[in-house]
Amino acid sequence: MPPLSSVRFRRALVAALGSLALLLTAAPSAAPAVTGTTGTTASSGAAAVPSSWTFSGRGFGHGVGMSQYGAYAQAKAGWTAREILAFYYQGTTYDAVVDTQTIRVNVVRGASTASIAGLATGTSGGRLTITAGGRTMTPAAGQTVSLRRSSGSVVATCSACSPTSVTGTSVSVTWDESRTDLSVGGRRYRHAPFVVTPTPGAATLEGVLHLQLSSEYLDQIREVPWSWPDAVLQAQAAAARSYALRKVAAGVRSSCACHVTDGQGDQVYGSVPTGAEAAAWPRWRAAVAVGGDPSTGFVPRYGGQVIEALYSSSSGGRTVANEDVWLGGAPVPYLRSVADPWSLTADNPRRSWTTTVTGSRVAAAFGLPDVVSLRLSDRSSAETVRQATATSSSGATSTRSGNAMRSALGLSSASIHRPISRVAGSAPADLVAASAQSAPSTAGTVVIASSYEADVPHLLMARPLAGSLRAPLLLSGRSSLTSSAVRELDRRGGTITRAYLVAGSPMVGSSVVSQLERRGITVTRVGLSDRDATAAAVVDLMEATVGVSTAAASTRDTAPEAGAFSAVAGVRREPIVWAGATKVGWRARAALQRAGVRTVRLLGPTSRISADVATDLTGRGFRVTRFSGSSASLVSAQIAEYFRNSYRGDTVVLARSTSTRTSDPVAAAGYGLPVLVLTGTSAPGSVTSLVQRSPQWPQVRAMGSTSRVTSAALVKVRDA
Repeated sequence: MPPLSSVRFRRALVAALGSLALLLTAAPSAAPAVTGTTGTTASSGAAAVPSSWTFSGRGFGHGVGMSQYGAYAQAKAGWTAREILAFYYQGTTYDAVVDTQTIRVNVVRGASTASIAGLATGTSGGRLTITAGGRTMTPAAGQTVSLRRSSGSVVATCSACSPTSVTGTSVSVTWDESRTDLSVGGRRYRHAPFVVTPTPGAATLEGVLHLQLSSEYLDQIREVPWSWPDAVLQAQAAAARSYALRKVAAGVRSSCACHVTDGQGDQVYGSVPTGAEAAAWPRWRAAVAVGGDPSTGFVPRYGGQVIEALYSSSSGGRTVANEDVWLGGAPVPYLRSVADPWSLTADNPRRSWTTTVTGSRVAAAFGLPDVVSLRLSDRSSAETVRQATATSSSGATSTRSGNAMRSALGLSSASIHRPISRVAGSAPADLVAASAQSAPSTAGTVVIASSYEADVPHLLMARPLAGSLRAPLLLSGRSSLTSSAVRELDRRGGTITRAYLVAGSPMVGSSVVSQLERRGITVTRVGLSDRDATAAAVVDLMEATVGVSTAAASTRDTAPEAGAFSAVAGVRREPIVWAGATKVGWRARAALQRAGVRTVRLLGPTSRISADVATDLTGRGFRVTRFSGSSASLVSAQIAEYFRNSYRGDTVVLARSTSTRTSDPVAAAGYGLPVLVLTGTSAPGSVTSLVQRSPQWPQVRAMGSTSRVTSAALVKVRDA
């Protein structure tokens, strides 16, 4: 440590004599000071506009109907196609129906131009026959034909052909399928005809294949890998057939001149398979052919009718009812939400995912200039986001369905949940020891406080000291260290050589000092049993080592708020002193004056830390700010938002405080993360609102067992 200046040395000497504090090793540089107005409530100012938002979730796709990865897991477990379909489409039967209909498949959607050519697959193959306006063009194998829009017509041009062009309201292309394939923009198709028409209302083209539904269309559906087990291939073929039959029955869509497109908007229809895919093709074709004879195939039916067999890659652990994705739709009896743990097996690469999206993209998705808060708490029975509401910095709001938000932001699913974790243990000493593990493994100093609820004021004063030293904080009983403290010291080996005991001897006795000394640890008491004397000792000690310019004041009634504040107090080098009914004790006040402290933060409303305290401090030259609110939860949220740039992680910690136990927030503070205080079994609006406007904290941690932070509270914040 660099030598102290003479002024600092004199201050340190006075501190050591007056309140028993000793000099310590230097701690990290102080964080920027927070400004405020004398006597006013602390405020973080205008709402911050996040530059990015991080979303985490489970599954891929809309989640309605069959999960493909779920079906894969079921097939691996021995389920049949009939059983898989009955699971995802409840109440359905598995029946053979006629599937020889013609289906129109759009493979060129809204293109300004297109190019085609014939590819030989056999002797004398590769020739095309192109017809338009009563005229025919017959390009040789490999010759490129260009297609373009001309007013209300389509023109096919081939410079090496005779004629060189044909024009009509549509262009029809046919070929000998036994020895020729059609290349469309480099994609290879086998089955004719291919018909090109103008796009209604646009200067573009639509290119459509007219196919036999089963043997030509379904044979080249690419919705699952063809290497998957037979049962899942058969289930997928049945679902794809059902989907296609419903689309054919609905008629040709004028916008695309088709029944279906070839992409994810309907079903993925691919070109002629090659390579390894071609080797697996017979397995898929065999699955499509299951149905008894060439003219029929299996489908799921409900009440004797072919169902709309919706499916997606995977659910988030429960499939979604149709009306919760497409809002306003009537509930479909076979598209109900069912528990789907099969979707979340290790085979599914999207069983969990995380995506970061720019703030500008989030704003564009909701049609707002910016977004400062995003509420995702409107949930379906499957716990997916049903509706999302965004709020801009101006206060304007915009709501989108969860499915629409998913699509606009490129998210894998609407099963969006903040990752959650829980710190094991219920006893205060266990929770404090758990957070102590986040202190650097190289720490040579430990801070010890009492484990008793009556001594929480000393624990609160010990936390900023430990934080400024980057030292673990542990708890002791009256006559011996707690077992969790012993385990943590054992885990750290011989790295700890000094202990600062923030407790008078009646609180933590001399036998504890001996227990530490037997480990080779030098022990120094900081303060006495008296709260004011201890506060003064901690202030002097921190000033002598790292320097302080700002402090905070608490009362016994604002211990939960002080616990939340203590998460940043160490990083910012802000000691916590103790106030009575009307003033801060004279010893602590003198220590603040010796340290040159100019600002004191009052941690709670006037009902719990009185206006008289503020008046006394301002009368003695201190600048006073206050974190105020009707509850400890609200104050903790204000503190987290105010100091949002001072925390060192991407997680918020939920800690509960009750009338008989207030130590959990200060235990949670050891992580250096924002601490949100719960005073009941649920999470109040102040807590959920804070996480909704804080994308920098996408994860949630519960401090302690479910007896401390209930699963309901954790889930409420997770899904906020």
